[in-house]
Amino acid sequence: MMSQLPKVGQNLRRLRNGLGLSLDEASKMTGVSKAMLGQIERGESSPTISTLWKISSGLKVNFTSLLDDNQNELVLVKKEDVEIIEEENGHMRLYPIFPFDSKSGVDVFLIELDEGCKHISATHKNVLEEMILVIEGTLTVQIEKEVYELKAGHSLKFDGTLNHMYRNDSKGKTVFHNIEIYK
Repeated sequence: MMSQLPKVGQNLRRLRNGLGLSLDEASKMTGVSKAMLGQIERGESSPTISTLWKISSGLKVNFTSLLDDNQNELVLVKKEDVEIIEEENGHMRLYPIFPFDSKSGVDVFLIELDEGCKHISATHKNVLEEMILVIEGTLTVQIEKEVYELKAGHSLKFDGTLNHMYRNDSKGKTVFHNIEIYK
């Protein structure tokens, strides 16, 4: 008998492997037999709602993560294919790598600042957190009155509703990822 929920098996295998668990370990954590977990993963058994709850509770994952059709969606983004948004007279280039998605509640940008470029960001009333991950160069970030100097490999997370500014005081271009998590 093939599962009526074919993605459940794929999602279960992906989650279990992501947690580094064998079928035996997953069975002990969930209270669902190793044989049943294997049948679900292979799509040979359609689990009951009760079984799905046992699995999600035991693995400490969201129930819907077992049902979601888009969990295995692969999206490849090439910088050269992204439409650039230019600001600061072309000295700041913003690439919307993964534009806002209501499911994830996240925006992911790649930002390039030319030497000497300064950008005062508008306050984001609906942004819970903002994360900066510097890839190249040095980025000066001012949040309210505090100033942080971030070098390549440095990251910073802060409240996105606060006043903030980005500046490249270094020689050459500064490149960073900006991730905004919405309320």
